[in-house]
Amino acid sequence: MAIQATNFEYLDYSFNTEDKKATFNFRINFKEKESLDFTETIEFFEEFTDYSEEYLRNVLDNLHIALGLSYYKLYVPSEIVLSKAISKGQADFWNTVFLKGLGEFLFRNNLHPDKIAKFPFEEKETKTTNINQKDRSLVGIGGGKDSIVTGEIFKEHGHDFDGFIIETERSYPIAENVLEVMKVNGIKVHRKLDSKIFEEHPESYNGHIPISAIFAFIGIATCCLYDYSYFVVSNEYSSNFGNHEHEGLTINHQWSKSQEFEEMFQQYTNTFIGTGITYFSSIRPFYEIRIVEMFTKYPQYFETFSSCNNAYKVNKERSNKLWCNNCAKCVFLYTLLSAYLEPKDLEEIFQENLFDREDLLQNFKDILGLGNMKPFDCVGTFSECQTALKFAETKFKDSFIIRELADQCSIDEQVFRTCRTHTIPTPFCLTGMKTAYILGYGKEGKETEKFLQNHFPNIQIKIGDKSLDDNYLVNQINYDFAFKTPGIHKSKVTIPYTTATNLFLSKYNKQMIGITGSKGKSTTTSLIYSILKEAGKKVRILGNIGTPMLSEYDLIKPDELIITELSSYQLDDAKYSPHIAVLTNLFPEHLDFHGDKETYYEAKRKIVRYQNESDYFVSANNEWNPRSTHIDYSKSAKYESNLLGEHNERNIQAAVAVAELLNVDEKTIQKGIREFKGLPHRLELIGEFKGIKFYDDAISTTPESTIEAIKSLPNTETILLGGQDRGYDFSSLEEEIHDSNIKNIVLFPDSGDRIIQDTKKLNILKTDSMQEAVQFAYENTTHGNICLLSCASPSYSLWKNYEEKGDEFKNLVIKFNNSN
Repeated sequence: MAIQATNFEYLDYSFNTEDKKATFNFRINFKEKESLDFTETIEFFEEFTDYSEEYLRNVLDNLHIALGLSYYKLYVPSEIVLSKAISKGQADFWNTVFLKGLGEFLFRNNLHPDKIAKFPFEEKETKTTNINQKDRSLVGIGGGKDSIVTGEIFKEHGHDFDGFIIETERSYPIAENVLEVMKVNGIKVHRKLDSKIFEEHPESYNGHIPISAIFAFIGIATCCLYDYSYFVVSNEYSSNFGNHEHEGLTINHQWSKSQEFEEMFQQYTNTFIGTGITYFSSIRPFYEIRIVEMFTKYPQYFETFSSCNNAYKVNKERSNKLWCNNCAKCVFLYTLLSAYLEPKDLEEIFQENLFDREDLLQNFKDILGLGNMKPFDCVGTFSECQTALKFAETKFKDSFIIRELADQCSIDEQVFRTCRTHTIPTPFCLTGMKTAYILGYGKEGKETEKFLQNHFPNIQIKIGDKSLDDNYLVNQINYDFAFKTPGIHKSKVTIPYTTATNLFLSKYNKQMIGITGSKGKSTTTSLIYSILKEAGKKVRILGNIGTPMLSEYDLIKPDELIITELSSYQLDDAKYSPHIAVLTNLFPEHLDFHGDKETYYEAKRKIVRYQNESDYFVSANNEWNPRSTHIDYSKSAKYESNLLGEHNERNIQAAVAVAELLNVDEKTIQKGIREFKGLPHRLELIGEFKGIKFYDDAISTTPESTIEAIKSLPNTETILLGGQDRGYDFSSLEEEIHDSNIKNIVLFPDSGDRIIQDTKKLNILKTDSMQEAVQFAYENTTHGNICLLSCASPSYSLWKNYEEKGDEFKNLVIKFNNSN
């Protein structure tokens, strides 16, 4: 009778802080056979720092599940029994890890994917923990070229990091030697499998498991214990491609190194474990051939490194040689290195010319895509192998493999280009990049150029701007990485990129007060600055008002507060949120840029998307419900001010809420508000001329903000409206105009034709001339009333921006007064 396993049971685990060991227990139960029990041990060696017990517990709960893969595969029971309940979201993750991570195992054992058990789950809330770790990295060192490239580039870029070695069953002298050459400190963790895993088990299965998934959990546990913010691995873009199809499942030997797994793992840890430690691959944007090119710049490792599996065997006799010169990985790496090294240098590494080996013909065919199947090994794509062979063709023209296969190969330029990824934290986004392309050369673009020149002098910088080249967007494909300025939509960027906002937030988000909203951003930002400055706090105002963020990147002290206005353009591709996020209000705007209201709102929402429990969200309601603590500014006290309008009362309340959060007293708040005089073009009184008060509210570029302006100035008799047509609904504005008895209306193109439908009893001038508009206002506004510039539309149909429009209005008002 066949042996039938009934279930795989996760028993308990323990963590002993004295001997620094974690032990994990498992059991396979059988129908007519005694159960098999297993215990695996993870041992740490260095003294622990102060760590979050809750975060570590969350990690160990999941590491327990991951380690079970090694034992579950023996009999692949149809049921999994957990010692702790998990949620559906967790079960979905583990179902994917077991199915795709065991894909090669299923293929080699001719098992159907349905054989893999599904994880049970309960409807439950999961408690996550936010931790604040030192800003440093733990870099996995395996002994191969990839982690060497990461380590050396991290050194060049000045990143604070230590090496990390996971030993399974025995020490890894190759990895230790690499650390010694790299001249960095290292942390080791020892993994001890249950000895019964190496015994013969009747009718059991054997095969590949997603070992990198296990290492990912061990890595973040180690980061927690030793105070690191990042666990860095070195997995390339080439690992995303599968080897074979099996029963409708794509089999990828490297699945747990793939971008799919990396994205899943980041989302899973943030959702079900906590924030504060990030797992990512530093070289994800590159094909293997680019990484090999980088590696050849470090010849000090040529006698030390190895990527041959035979040098790392766990339970079998290890080779004393660094390279066996027979396996797919040896053949693959020899091929890629041949593109960049001279034959004599390559022979010093491998001790022979593998291109002369006739017995390796099938191995070479397999890695080049000229054989039966891509090898089940950590090798790159067919196209990059063919490209490397063609590069080596002249140097090795007399070698057997070149003579046999080179004519069947071709060069693919795509393998030298960088690939998009969303998993690399911004501080590390330039790892391995040769060239940077600045998209947009306005104020922010120029500051970005200075920043790159100062911080990354070895990277070639190129400017892409419409004023310089009409094809600047097309040309981005020729560069490794882009820095996008806010006015360019993210959909137009086709290469890996970041923004100045992300660069700045990645370093200073925990010192930042960020303000956004459809209107009132600048006023609220300036009010907060005025109050905090009055309170004697160390503050800087940067961004849209103030100086560009990157211009003061290296000047900010740890005890300073940074106040920044954040537009939807800046937030659209933000990856970080400020410590204190303020939302003044929200209604549709910039729809020509964002496409629709929902996309615009989602861009705004990113101001809180990456907050955690230690952060704050200040708004009039909590419609976004972030992880952070919500503060309702509508409940804040009201203070006297020089500002007009109910909307400014709300702006003041938002500023007061921030001040109170930072323990500013009432007297100081009142003084800071009283001394704030308002900003240009925001219900700004130009003056009273010929008995008419002229107000410049050029900032109001939506119907909603113009309605607020009219309500703030009840004696408005003449109003200037219109501009670029973004399809706004003006019906509420028209109703407000009639209700307020405004009599004289100037309508600028293009939206001016749509704003007023009922023209009865209205004196209307349609013009594209501000001079005609001001003259009309002087002629038709009666003594004691108001003329208001508040256009309810963007300025771009006739002016460069709202500032230019407002300045022209002011100058003409004064000019007409002086001329009569």
